[in-house]
Amino acid sequence: MRELVHLLSRSFKEIVLMFRQGCRVVCVSDKEITMKVKSKGEVTSIPHGLVVWSTGISTRPVVKDLMEQIGQANRRVLATNEWLRVKGCENVYALGDCATIDQRKIMDDIASIFKAADKDNSGTLTVQEFQDVVDDILVRYPQLEIYLKNKHLRDVKDLLKDPEGKDIKEVDIEGFKLALSQVDSQAKSLPATAQVAAQQGAYLSRCFNRREHCKDNPEGPQRFVGAGRHSFAPFRYKHLGQFAPLGGEQAAAELPGDWVSIGRSTQWLWYSVYASKQVSWRTRVLLVSDWTRRFIFGRDSSRI
Repeated sequence: MRELVHLLSRSFKEIVLMFRQGCRVVCVSDKEITMKVKSKGEVTSIPHGLVVWSTGISTRPVVKDLMEQIGQANRRVLATNEWLRVKGCENVYALGDCATIDQRKIMDDIASIFKAADKDNSGTLTVQEFQDVVDDILVRYPQLEIYLKNKHLRDVKDLLKDPEGKDIKEVDIEGFKLALSQVDSQAKSLPATAQVAAQQGAYLSRCFNRREHCKDNPEGPQRFVGAGRHSFAPFRYKHLGQFAPLGGEQAAAELPGDWVSIGRSTQWLWYSVYASKQVSWRTRVLLVSDWTRRFIFGRDSSRI
């Protein structure tokens, strides 16, 4: 057994890694993998001896059936609004990797936003009128905050400046459209990770528990299409970082603040975070005991 493990470890070290980007797997047979190159549309095949599938899985039948009933059969996952309510349904919510948030574009509501901000109906917006609604805009359209960060703009009012960087006292509807025309390019889909699903679950539970209270005391942003305010603020994902095991009791971590760490200490940090996220003390104890047993006696390679 020791000789076999030594042989396997030596063989794995000699493996040459080759990455194929921009390719989509369309078929896996017992002898080859068929891929389609997205940029050229060409279909190629490569032989294989072993396939390890580490991407997502197909949509569950119950989700597929729902998608067909509500007119989303041509999609891969359910489309929800920013409050995680399934589009085409009234009281159906979806979270996790079976759904994706269809973020509303700010340019679709640009005329309504301009009208809501133009309190005196003058046909132009002053900086003060824009600032009166900017907090609601930032909550309703999170891509605006990402756009400001990427453009290194300190304040939203910096959008209302002329090409020379000078402040503009008033802006009409066309100038307002021009200032926000590139914002929607920053709308991104959330990753299909447990971190996202956990935050979505906590968000929905809070909304359900406060539903009756928020009917009379809405907590959400102003409705730019329609009247009043939304009952709740839309879901906002907060990225808490990510870990990647490297083997040999080492790991890599990317944490908020663009902080990156690699090494054994990062592996122990991953252990502590992973254990803390377990649902009960029972699972925490079982997990830590399994790690301890593996650390002392090693992995049972006979079960691989």
